[in-house]
Amino acid sequence: MGQALSIIIVDDMQFSRAVMRSGLLKLGYEDIRLAASGEEVLRMTSERYADVIIADWVMPGMNGLELLEAVRQADQERDWYSAFILFTAKDEQHAMLEAFRRGVDDYLIKPADPDELAARVYGAGRVAALHNGLLQTSNALRAANRELLESNLIDNLTGLGNRRYLEQRLQSMLRYAHEREGAVCTVLLAVDHFRRINDEYGHDCGDEVLAGVALRLRNSVRPTDVVARYGSDTFAVAALHAEPGHAYAHQVDRLVQAVSAPAYHTDKGDVTLSASLGAHVYRHGAIHAPLSDVLHGAEQNLAAARQAGRGRAVCT
Repeated sequence: MGQALSIIIVDDMQFSRAVMRSGLLKLGYEDIRLAASGEEVLRMTSERYADVIIADWVMPGMNGLELLEAVRQADQERDWYSAFILFTAKDEQHAMLEAFRRGVDDYLIKPADPDELAARVYGAGRVAALHNGLLQTSNALRAANRELLESNLIDNLTGLGNRRYLEQRLQSMLRYAHEREGAVCTVLLAVDHFRRINDEYGHDCGDEVLAGVALRLRNSVRPTDVVARYGSDTFAVAALHAEPGHAYAHQVDRLVQAVSAPAYHTDKGDVTLSASLGAHVYRHGAIHAPLSDVLHGAEQNLAAARQAGRGRAVCT
């Protein structure tokens, strides 16, 4: 249960630190560091991050809330989040609202009940894991966007890769499927009658909708799938599948549904739309098709879908 957490206990009373450490060891936590002051905690975290910090509120020198502010500032500088539990006496409970306003994640009353200690530390570990997971994802996206910008491969409006980026990634997928295994599904998805949205709500609203479509597409596919802006109202999804027979099973309907509903909330009000989709699949073992043929196949299927009406999909 969370034994991998890095925990720091800080209290100016040695006995209090020892009791807390003993309780955590019984719960299965192993990476526990002890500190007698806030300054010592800051030195520790500068050497190695902590997932959870349990700090006494009242300490000589730097008190618990002052340490909290220093930890938050240091965490911000190094893109990390340490969950912070304040260790307090009962007569300090009236001040806990202020502590929460200043960023504390949880608190414990002295002396800590073993079950309460287990619950608070477990919860704090989850908070830290959530924040740090989001920070890692955000940093990865920023790094990817920097790379795209440097290579002129990003669409400035949506933050997705542009058509040039799609073609580079799709070419690699097709080569892999041809030489090794699997199948590549190339999807083109277009917002139906997008010009009407611009005419009725304005181009700023239209841009909001396109950014919303991009976000929904990105959230509807696997992290390894490629999502790009293909044209003014058209997006592309390229996916490499291990099973050639299931290259676009369930994916097409999911994409159309994700983009079409619910309504998009914009500064001009809610905007509803539908989307048409054309997909082309290249499977391992088929005659090698150049990139232009694959894209042309998806474009033809998209045109057939749009001609058939709103919200249609054609796949081959």
